[in-house]
Amino acid sequence: MDKPQIEHEPARKQYTLTLDGSEIGYARYEDTETQRVFTHTVVQPEFGGRGFASTLVEFAVADARSEDKRIVGECPMVAHWLGKHPELAEYVDEV
Repeated sequence: MDKPQIEHEPARKQYTLTLDGSEIGYARYEDTETQRVFTHTVVQPEFGGRGFASTLVEFAVADARSEDKRIVGECPMVAHWLGKHPELAEYVDEV
């Protein structure tokens, strides 16, 4: 099994998680002028419990920050992940 890959697909407004060439999850978002609002994160159930969702969210948040976007965790997974990373609080806006 290969290492999971993550790709930002702006046209789809999502970060796509693939493993062995197959899409196994995604983190969707909507952008405002200053924010990236994460709306829905999914990892297929058979791939759960391996940390893939956290890896996906970490990548997506870092990428959004590289674009100078503030982070909004509307999605429960993103909100949960952000709660575990208080060092990012200065870049996070409430829902």
